[in-house]
Amino acid sequence: PHSLPRHLRDWIFLVCQNQRGDQGLSPQHHPHDCAGLHGPLLLGRRTAIHPDSSYEYHALSTMMWWSRFFPQTVQRIRFSLSQMNVWHPPEAYPPLTPTAIISGKSKTQRGGTTTKDYNDKGERLDENGEVYESWGIHALILDIVHAMSTNTKEEDGCEKGIVTGYFIQQDPKTPSDKVLMWVYGGAFLGGDAKGNLPIAEKMGHYSNNMDVFIPDYRLLPEYEFHHALDDISLAYEYLIQIRHISPANITLLGISSGGGLCTSMMQNIAKSHHYHDDEEQQIGESSNLVNGEESKSELWKKNPKMPSGAVLVGPFVDYTEPEGSMKDYVAHDLIVNTAVLGLGLPYLDAQGNHEQRVAISPVYQSFVGLPPLCIVVSEHEAVYDQSILLANKARSEGVCVVLGVWKYMCHVFPLLCAFLPESRQSVDFMCDWIKNH
Repeated sequence: PHSLPRHLRDWIFLVCQNQRGDQGLSPQHHPHDCAGLHGPLLLGRRTAIHPDSSYEYHALSTMMWWSRFFPQTVQRIRFSLSQMNVWHPPEAYPPLTPTAIISGKSKTQRGGTTTKDYNDKGERLDENGEVYESWGIHALILDIVHAMSTNTKEEDGCEKGIVTGYFIQQDPKTPSDKVLMWVYGGAFLGGDAKGNLPIAEKMGHYSNNMDVFIPDYRLLPEYEFHHALDDISLAYEYLIQIRHISPANITLLGISSGGGLCTSMMQNIAKSHHYHDDEEQQIGESSNLVNGEESKSELWKKNPKMPSGAVLVGPFVDYTEPEGSMKDYVAHDLIVNTAVLGLGLPYLDAQGNHEQRVAISPVYQSFVGLPPLCIVVSEHEAVYDQSILLANKARSEGVCVVLGVWKYMCHVFPLLCAFLPESRQSVDFMCDWIKNH
């Protein structure tokens, strides 16, 4: 939908009026008739964690704080994340002019998981054998289902080698040279490609009109923890092998757990590359030399499979027992609150003892040979400590890291750019970084 429901608009108006007090919005500024909305305000104080937060964030806190009292389930998380497209109508920030309806084609509908109705690039075909033309806000949306290998079965009975997702082509006639690979989040329990379509399309458009690929990946508890990384790694190979995108022209963008998946995949790519003897000597002996540090920061360019860089939004990269901000900040985080943490902890516990969980946590692995990183995080969100640990550890191992920190915001606040000025600043920050990498 291109507008919020009437009841939600009325609620936001009342809350904003409450936060601004006598200086608040007047009825004539409300998009609908405001008759009957005068009278006592809902609450008499600001509700965000600090008075310097924007009025919009205070209003959002008033609406969202109560969610911690409702029991969370996997189904509720998945439904909520599937509705992200509702947050980003065309006129919401960053705004994007809708394209005209073409040939009466409908909005994107996911096809089956077989490959008989798809071409050799995995693009869905219509009844005439032509590529199915679905449209987002402005771009062409290609429904992808591609078999990267024969449909053999893994030990758990899952199909092997199937890549699914959406490819957003900004120019319907010509694919872009560079591609943004968008890996959504959801604590490994939820999230889907379709719900991320509008914001991903906008981010690609404002990053030099880059095409965007949003792959699906398997989730807990139906599948094993490692299946998500397997699927994302295969999706990356799809871009290289099937769409013939050079790794140097691929930028990753990972959100929360998607940031952890991006980091793990890059670490695997770095480990699998066989450096020459002189390069290994740089890794082992040059850490205290200025020229050596410069050589280490450029090491990723010697790996032909490494992407050009990655944007990590509130990266969830530590799967050990919660401590620090992950333990304390859930008391006020609007996204990763006490209910969400309580739901997710048993799934982390199931990954083994402390040593086993360290072994699968990307923040504790080597960062040598990784490309430049852009990390965006709030100083007061649940994953703040692990994001800073990631940045410091990567820098200490020669990775160029740009760190954007905002105060008082919740987890993955950039996705709330339709509502919050702080989020809009972070989106501009990320798009500027992508355009330069």
